Formats: sequence, structure tokens, C-alpha cells
Amino acid sequence: MEKAPAFLGEEFGRVEVAELPGTITVRAPEPVIAHVASYRAWADQHDVPFDAIIDRARSLVADDIARNGAYEVTCLGGILVCRR
Repeated sequence: MEKAPAFLGEEFGRVEVAELPGTITVRAPEPVIAHVASYRAWADQHDVPFDAIIDRARSLVADDIARNGAYEVTCLGGILVCRR
């Protein structure tokens, strides 16, 4: 999203970025682990020890939830409005 105006500016006369920052809060590790697990195909292509990564992620998230009551992930989405 940060580079969108430069990329799209070659094709459009006006590029506006409306940032939509957010925080995702979970109280159980499963949603985070499901997201990480979605990268398995990539990991298999790059000889990554994926099961160990999943186990470590589960441990880190569970520990954070135990300590803080929730695990938070910040995210930044957005909308691009492009005009010629």
C-alpha cells in the first residue's frame, strides 16, 4: 500500500490512499495458528521446518494470552481511489 501511489501514478493522474489501520484481538491461539498454517505450501517449497514453526507460534501466542489475556496483531489495510 505504501508503494501504490508510485506504481499506480504512472497510469492514473490521481491516486488517493485511505488507510484503515486496525487491531485483531484473539483470546485463543487457534485463529493465529490457522493463519500461519495457511503458509504450508510456501514452506514446503523452501524446505522450512514448518511443524516446528507451528509449534513455536502456538507456544508464543498461548504464553502471550496467558500473560495478557489476549494476543493482539496490528494490521494496516486500505482503499485505493484512482482517477485518470
